[in-house]
Order: sequence, then C-alpha cells, then structure tokens
Amino acid sequence: MAEFNSHIITNAGRNLLARALAGEGKVIFTKAAFGDQKHSGNLREVTELKNKKLDLNVMNIRNDNGTAVLTVQISNQNVDQSFQTEEFGVYAKIENDVSEVLYSYTTAVSADTFPNNRLGKTYESIQDIYMAISSDVEAEIYVRDGVIYLTRDIANQVYTETGVIAVGNLKGRSNLEENKQYLADDGHWYKNIGGNRSWNSSTGIPDEQLIPITWEYLYKSLNTKEGQLIQNLNGLLGKNNGQFPVDQAVEGNVYYFPANQKYYYCLKSQSGRTSVPNADFEEMSIWANKKKLENLIKSDNFNSHNQGWFQIASRLIVYGSFEYTYGINSLQNFTLSLPIPNWQNANVIISSLDTTTNNILSSMQARLTSATTLTVKASNSFGGKGLVSYLIIARV
Repeated sequence: MAEFNSHIITNAGRNLLARALAGEGKVIFTKAAFGDQKHSGNLREVTELKNKKLDLNVMNIRNDNGTAVLTVQISNQNVDQSFQTEEFGVYAKIENDVSEVLYSYTTAVSADTFPNNRLGKTYESIQDIYMAISSDVEAEIYVRDGVIYLTRDIANQVYTETGVIAVGNLKGRSNLEENKQYLADDGHWYKNIGGNRSWNSSTGIPDEQLIPITWEYLYKSLNTKEGQLIQNLNGLLGKNNGQFPVDQAVEGNVYYFPANQKYYYCLKSQSGRTSVPNADFEEMSIWANKKKLENLIKSDNFNSHNQGWFQIASRLIVYGSFEYTYGINSLQNFTLSLPIPNWQNANVIISSLDTTTNNILSSMQARLTSATTLTVKASNSFGGKGLVSYLIIARV
C-alpha cells in the first residue's frame, strides 16, 4: 500500500465534530475511499475526492484518547482497471443525517499501483487509519451491504457485546483509563478496573487489575462471589445445615432454599424428604425480622392523659386512673376503653390516693369481671373521694 501524508480534518469534518460535541448525536463513519488524482492547496476546503476510484468498508473504530483508529478492508475484487492510489478519504455523518461528508483527506507521498481483478481477487488486506477526533465524541461505524471478512481480533473486540469501550494495544501506552478494555500481548482484551492510572509502556502483559473479557472468567468470578456470599451469610446466621431438598430436616437446623435464595429455620423435625419449605419452616430473612421488630411494641393512649396501653411481644399492659367514691364495702364498676384478652387470668394491680388527705390507702381490692369491666372495692369507714390507679397485665 502507498505511503500517505497525515490525515487532514476537512472543514466539513470539523463542523461534524462540533455538532457531536454540542450533543446532536454520534459520529458515524460510513466508508473510506481511494482516488487516482489529488487536490492541492488548502486541503481543509476539500469536500470530495478529486477522482474517486474505490470505496472501502470500515470494519471497526475505536477512540484512543482523541485519536480515531479506523480499521478498513481493502480488496481488488471490484476493481476492473488498475489505478494509482494518489488520494485517500474518510466519510462520516451525524446519526440520523441523510447524507455523509468527507471527514478527512490525505494525499500520497509516493503513489502505488492498485491491481485490477483480471486474475481474480489477488489483493486483500486490512489497514488501521489514524486521525484526530475529540476524546469526548462517541463514534460508530456503518457497514455497507456486501460481504466483509473479520479478523479474529476485530470479532473478539466488536461482535462479542461487552458494553466496555475498546481503546487499543496495552503495550506502548503510559496511561490506562478506568473501565476501558485493552489488547494484551496474548491476543485477548482486558478491562481495567484499577481506575485512571499510569502504565509501563514497555509491557503488554496484564496485571491483576486488568481482568479478562471472557465468559469463562465471568462464570468463575460469579461462582467465587456466590461462595463468598454464602459463607458470609453462614457467619451472620451462625449455622447452615444444608439446602433443600432435605432428606430428614432436624428441628433447630437452618436450611438454604436456592429457588428464592433464602434461609429457613426448621420448627419441627421432618421424617421424610422435604423439597420446599412448608409450614414447619420459618423464613430467616432480614425483611421478616424487620416486620417482627416493628410489631414488637405497640401502644395507644386513647387521646387521654390518664389512660392507655402498650404491648410487648405477647404481653398486653393496660394502665389508667379514675375517681372513686369511698364507703364501707363499696363496689364500683369502671368500663375499660380496651377489651382485655384472656381477662379471666389477667393480673390486676391498683393503688389508691385519698385526694382530701393525700394519704395512700391500702384496703383496696380489684378484679376483672368482664373483658371491659374493672370492679373495685374499698373497705373504709369514712366517705370521700380518691384517685384509683390501675395496671392490668394480660397474655395476648
């Protein structure tokens, strides 16, 4: 192939870059081309090859720190007449544009003869073209209809979808960019997970912060991380006695259910094979424990300053106070705002204060006579009023 001068970005190409940087869209490189004549003068003003002879397919592109590296396929399959390769151009457009423009242009230092196809396809090669592009511009390629062939390198880089931007060779560069992939000496691409960092340009051998972009590595990595996760969960739970299906589950043991990735505590031993958690297994998830903690303590004061209730686990505690008229063997009933569960076995604690003398009276008795009725009896030989406070403890 002929030796060419450096590529000149045309005014049309510069305008394309400005539009891309302004957010109008990606730059799509559509094709390259040879011509057998060449322009002179200000090459930035060139808008088309002087005499185009052959269109070339663009197979790949990568943005290497502001340098666009285009890989083009060159073949004489459709060349009827030999010609001199005097000029070379690259065409591009903004995505969704109808027409393309001449993005860059160069002329030959020393032209070469491009052979015709009279003896069949006798010339075929792949060449990398280097030219300027902003490192902030996203660039893609457009492959025209027809057959192109791929090198193994391009197939590995482009057609195995990784979502990681391919930059170029690892060897020969002094800096690596975070989360971009580089081609190592072994012919494989590696993703840099070590952040933006300096690199020894004399080596193309990946270090531990360059990870392979392969399914095998991904599979092994996921298996390793799953094993670490299970080990960490075992440490949090304190035990792990196996996973479903379980041949003979033992009460008090913990079993892992892979289908939903949850652990279950065995409440009751199982004599037969258990494929999935049933009613004899309790889920040990953080969410389930969170809901239990949320429901551990409940309370209400009935919008009153002198009565209310709260529940701790399975115990209900009801409290309050009321005015009491004293008299000999005087029985008085008071209605509770909250029905007491299992009221027959509930514990009742009361105290009484004579509001006239401020003396605490001990001759008081109280019991629940229904779920909502507290009956109080005071054995005093004098009349008057007092304040009775009560505390009821019942099992829920």
